[in-house]
Amino acid sequence: MKFTEDFKVALSQLPSVEKDRLLWRLIKRDELLAQRLEFELLAPYDAIDKRNELATLIQNKMTYFCERGWRLSEILTQCRGFSGDITRHVYVTKDKVGEVSLNFVLLQEAFGILGNPLYKFSWRNAQKYVIYMVNKLFRTCILIEKLHVDYHIELEDDAHKLGKIIGANDTLMRYMIRVMFDVNWLLQFDFPNGLDQHYKEIKQQGFLR
Repeated sequence: MKFTEDFKVALSQLPSVEKDRLLWRLIKRDELLAQRLEFELLAPYDAIDKRNELATLIQNKMTYFCERGWRLSEILTQCRGFSGDITRHVYVTKDKVGEVSLNFVLLQEAFGILGNPLYKFSWRNAQKYVIYMVNKLFRTCILIEKLHVDYHIELEDDAHKLGKIIGANDTLMRYMIRVMFDVNWLLQFDFPNGLDQHYKEIKQQGFLR
């Protein structure tokens, strides 16, 4: 939503008491905005601390789900919840690098389950789970193009780890070839220009739906 210059001037000229009253009304209606203001004004930790805390939570929870033998449909529901947690983290902390690294962590855990010999499942029943994760993989890699190159070094290890997890699973690799995702992009941390357009074309061909 865009605001006119007249509105901005009028708002800046409001008495402090009136501004405070309006701010309180606003943050009471918007929990995420309240969390963002609290983080920026009072948090005794930085965005990386919060990022690491959420990464550990995701790893521990996914390990728990696997050990307890949860169905993939149940784990998928939890992964959607983790995606929401990542979105909130980015909104509150403005941690754009964390958006990529946390999604890589989630994908490492999610694809790792498919290669765990102790976890039993049918690939036919895993289709919806895999489609969701591969869509997330494409979207996460597209985000990298929007980051300054100086931040890339922070993401290389997680990308390489994810590539190795995928590469160790023959069935998953065949699926990646089918949807035209080159795992070498992760292993070499070298993503093609126009990956977003490539992803759109894959979707238009009926894949990943």
